[in-house]
Formats: sequence, C-alpha cells, structure tokens
Amino acid sequence: MVENTSEDDTIKAFWRPTGAAAASITIVALPGFLIGAYAPEIKEDLSFGDTELGALLTFGYLISSVVMSTAGGVADKRGPQLILRIGVAIAALAAFLTGTISNTYLLLLLCIGLNRVAEGIIQPATNTLISTGVAPDRQGIAMAVKQSAVPFSTALAGFAVPTLGILFGWRGAFLVFSFLAIPAWLIIPKVIVSKSKRFPSRREMWGSRHLQIISMAGAFSGAAVVTVSGFLTTTAKNAGYSESFAGLILGLGGVVMIIARLGWGYLADRFSFDRFKAVAISLLLGSFAFILFSIGSKGSVLLGALFVFGIGWSWPGLLLLGVIEQHPEEPGAATATLQTSIRLGAMISPIGFGLVADTFGYGVAWMCSFGATLLGSVLMLLASKATQER
Repeated sequence: MVENTSEDDTIKAFWRPTGAAAASITIVALPGFLIGAYAPEIKEDLSFGDTELGALLTFGYLISSVVMSTAGGVADKRGPQLILRIGVAIAALAAFLTGTISNTYLLLLLCIGLNRVAEGIIQPATNTLISTGVAPDRQGIAMAVKQSAVPFSTALAGFAVPTLGILFGWRGAFLVFSFLAIPAWLIIPKVIVSKSKRFPSRREMWGSRHLQIISMAGAFSGAAVVTVSGFLTTTAKNAGYSESFAGLILGLGGVVMIIARLGWGYLADRFSFDRFKAVAISLLLGSFAFILFSIGSKGSVLLGALFVFGIGWSWPGLLLLGVIEQHPEEPGAATATLQTSIRLGAMISPIGFGLVADTFGYGVAWMCSFGATLLGSVLMLLASKATQER
C-alpha cells in the first residue's frame, strides 16, 4: 500500500496511479471504438455487413471475458505494475497489426481478439492499482477518471474520422494510436500488495449472492449500452448525417460522458449514498435514449446520443466503486467477476443487434436495447438490497 506522508505525496499517490490506470484503459479501449467510428468505411473495404460487425464485437468480448475470468485476481497477488505493462504491450501490438495486416475480415477478427486479450488483463488490474494506490477518500474521483478513459476513447475515435481518417484512412488511425502505448507503459507505478493473506478462489467469488445479482445486472446493462459504440454512427448516417458528422456525434457523446462520470466520482467522495440505487436510476433515465434512436430522425438521434452518454452510460465507475467498497481486500478479483459478466452481456448483444437490424431494421434493434436497460435497472435495485443484507 502506498503511504502518504505529506500533501505532495498525497497528490502524487493520486495522480500517478490514476493517470496510469486511465492511460492503460484508453489504449485498450480505443480499437473497439475505432471499429465503431469507422464502421461504414471498414465494412465497405472488407465487404461485410452489420451481422458480421456484430460478430466481430461479440468475438472480442468473448475473448475478454474468458481472460478476465481466469486472470482477474492475479494483480491482487502479484501487484498491478507487471500485469498492466504486459497488457499495454499486447494492446499496442494488436493496434499495430490492425493497421498493417488486417486486409480481410478474418485477420481483422484475430487482431480485435488480441486486443481483447489485453483488455481482459488490464481492466481488473487497474481496479487493483486504484484500490491499493489511492487513498479511500479519493477513490471515487480516481475511479471516475479511470472510467472516463472509455468515453475519452470514444471521443478520440469520433474525432479521428474527420481528421486522421482523411489523412491516413482507418488503418493509419490504428497505427497512430498504437504508439500512444509507449508513455502509458512508462508511467505505470509500482504499488505494494499483501502477499501473506489468503485470497478467495474464483468459485468463492462467483458463489457470493450479492455479487451474482450485481453481475447479472451488469450483464444486461452492458448488453444495452455497448451497442451504442458499434452502431450509433451507422444510425446517424441512416438518419441523414454525413459520415464525418456521425463521427463527431460519437466524439461529442464521449465528452458528455466524461463530464457525467467525473460528476458521479465527485459526489461519491463527498456524500454517502447507495451506489447501486444511483446506478439503477441512471439506467432507468438513460433507457429513453434508445427510444429516441429507434425514431431515427436527425434530431432524435442527436438528442438520444446526449441522453445515453450523459446519463445512461455514466454509471460504470460508480458501480465498480461500490463493488470495491464491498470487497476492499480483493478488488481485482471482485471487479473481475462483475466485469466478466458485463462482457458476457456485451458479447451477446452486438451480434444480436446486428441480426435484428439486418432482419427488422434499426428501430426494432434499438428497442431491444431499451428492454435490456430496463431489466438491468430492476436487477440493480435488487443488488442494492442484497448488499444491505450481507
């Protein structure tokens, strides 16, 4: 555990682990959002449709969930620095290969799979880094900053379409972003974790009733919101926006999401409230965005994007903080249980969304996401009750 002996030490003990966690998440999250942002161009270049796009995202989440379920608690035992550096190196290699050899759908599938191996390693390790390297009264904002790396990646991907896309194309954008891994790798700090205590097994973690309910709630919630990253730009284009402006909508949504997640982190450090009930309310209010997407007009798509990014997808940092507060001794393993379930939901939803969109249209597909969000909200309320009964 990092010891804070002065105000300067406290600042350093906050910013370096928080910054390293956020940078690591950015590196591993970018490729998925780049695929979504460049979806129209990539589908045309490699000759595949929405079903194949959904399968691409589904395969990635399958790989991520398998890796995370087996390696989630490793950082708790060995320390997060080595684990994160391995993950960042793999993510950089995956982005580089995507930009150089992904000339067929199969090769693109394999490159995204390699990226998701890195994600399965990085996600729980960053939670361990923050839990052990940041003081408890600042973990809310630290987790918010870390989880804001995901919408930051969304914004980068969206803004890359009218900038890097014009100059280098989608492959060039992947190459440019692969080099961002170098500074991310260098700033990862070393924090000390306990090596003497007994850590719970995966079976014990999955057998915890409150974690089971939280994980089911996360699965349905993740299944709903992950479709936004893969299909929003196509929906915007279908509504009449240009490809560049559709990318800008994704980028604007990322900025709005960052503000929302930081707001939750600020509140979490200063006020005591039920984290899981707050997540449930966010999901309930955010679900209306999918109705707006299903309408499919220019105005409804833009308003829906602001709604889903500002409310409906603002909760991941708060949810992870709630789980860490319930399991301060094994943050990596506990959050890996949750995040594995979220990825299982995210694994099913893209291919399901793509099949429904190809068969019945985008309006029906977005209403399926609406239903999944409502179910996630109800389950999150049940999760709140389960944690109070522990």
